[in-house]
Amino acid sequence: MTYLPLRRVRALALASPFLLAAPLLSPSALAFDASGNQVADTFMEILEAGNATISGYDGISGSGGDVVITGLRASVDDNGKTSDLSIAETAIEGGSVDAEGKLSADAMTMTDVAIDDTDGKDKVNARVARVAIVKPVLPSAASVKAKATTDAIAPGYSSAELTGIVVETEDQGTIPIARASAVVDRMDGDLPTAGSLSLEGVEVSADALDEDERKTLTDLGYDKVMLSLQMKIDWDPASGALNIEKLTLTGENAATINATLRVNGLTREVVQQLDAAQDNPEKAMGLMQGLLVESLTLRIDNGSLVDRLLDNQAKEAGATREEFVQQLTGALPFMLSMINNPGFQKKVAAAATTFLNDPKSLSATAMPSAPVPFAQVLGTAMMAPQTLPDILGVTITANEN
Repeated sequence: MTYLPLRRVRALALASPFLLAAPLLSPSALAFDASGNQVADTFMEILEAGNATISGYDGISGSGGDVVITGLRASVDDNGKTSDLSIAETAIEGGSVDAEGKLSADAMTMTDVAIDDTDGKDKVNARVARVAIVKPVLPSAASVKAKATTDAIAPGYSSAELTGIVVETEDQGTIPIARASAVVDRMDGDLPTAGSLSLEGVEVSADALDEDERKTLTDLGYDKVMLSLQMKIDWDPASGALNIEKLTLTGENAATINATLRVNGLTREVVQQLDAAQDNPEKAMGLMQGLLVESLTLRIDNGSLVDRLLDNQAKEAGATREEFVQQLTGALPFMLSMINNPGFQKKVAAAATTFLNDPKSLSATAMPSAPVPFAQVLGTAMMAPQTLPDILGVTITANEN
């Protein structure tokens, strides 16, 4: 989806491709002085129809659909969570406003975006050096006001890229993110149905962690870990078929995790109901039980993380790595006995033994003969968990291409 109902600045920064969605949540009175440029005034009007109050801007230049707004400043009050927003420059190219007040443009670029918490509790500040959006479409101020209670107003775009992101937190230090991007490949009405998302250069530094976390990281020989994420999704809102074609999380010089998922029953109506049930977990869980699980894959490719873990654990146990692995694999049958599924236990033990002795890759695949209702998965997990691997057709393999 091209929006997230972002309630906190932390969420805004971490879900950075959806930066434009944040100010469009609930109505407020207009406070800025109109410039006389329709595109610029409409842009600020839409912001003020949300939970932002513009306190000023330094200037507006350009004419027609090509406009540059400099020094834009606003305050944001999102359900009692207050923050200051500033944008050094907002450049709109090929902008136009339709009869309903919707703003469209060929491109929109923002530079030096800053969001600073002002309420003094759990402060999270964010900086974005540059935001580049292709084919943005912002809903009209009137529609923002009309839908404010749904918490689901969102701009559209064909692609968005943010670079130079820095998130500053009181409890987790500074988290730099080199680049975030989102691409919408297909739309169905107002909903994106296919696209991709990526995060690059997410830096987790030992200096930004608490004492225990820092020790865990440095004991493994890391001063920092660079993370990246790629995701590709295809969704048919009519049939409800959702295909997460790719979900890859990579830790540089650590490991790569790949996952895929296919489910059915996630129709447009179900998505709308889930969106409305965001603050009602029980209702959301009830809606999820109507989904069908078609397949799930999970694979970890070891870079050096597993080797570091085994070496560290062996050192703490006062043994060589070979001795520690032998003890661990020898204990697998007992540890796996709680599964109470001898056939599956044997497969897991064999794959785990191969992987621990030569940690290259470990894969798990769930491929049921027919789609399995989520309600059945949940019920089986509670009543007869030992049968779940057979119902889902789970296989475990190690060190296979």
